[in-house]
Amino acid sequence: MTRVVLRIDFDDDRYIGHGRIQLLELIDEHRSIAKAAKSMAMSYKRAWYLADSINSTFSEPVVERQHGGKGGGSAQLTEFGQALVRDYREMEVVALKTFARQLRFMEKRLGVRKQFRA
Repeated sequence: MTRVVLRIDFDDDRYIGHGRIQLLELIDEHRSIAKAAKSMAMSYKRAWYLADSINSTFSEPVVERQHGGKGGGSAQLTEFGQALVRDYREMEVVALKTFARQLRFMEKRLGVRKQFRA
């Protein structure tokens, strides 16, 4: 199935895209950066870096972390973080609808997928 994947570049090193949004959704679902990372087959260090990078992109925090104690730490999206995810997903739907005719044009002309053997 064809889909539109957005990446919004705010400048050279600040952006938000499909993978970062997926990470945010999983943090929200699991209330844990570690569990979100595991479900994406990503290292905790990488997920923590990405969450920190997303927080640094905006003037408001996106992910709030509670440092560990006896039961370990937790993380959750802020109200702004939830709105960011919601708006990004809405933009994907709008883009898909906006470019439906062009996507159908391209889909009709897709070639047969070739498999190469080594």
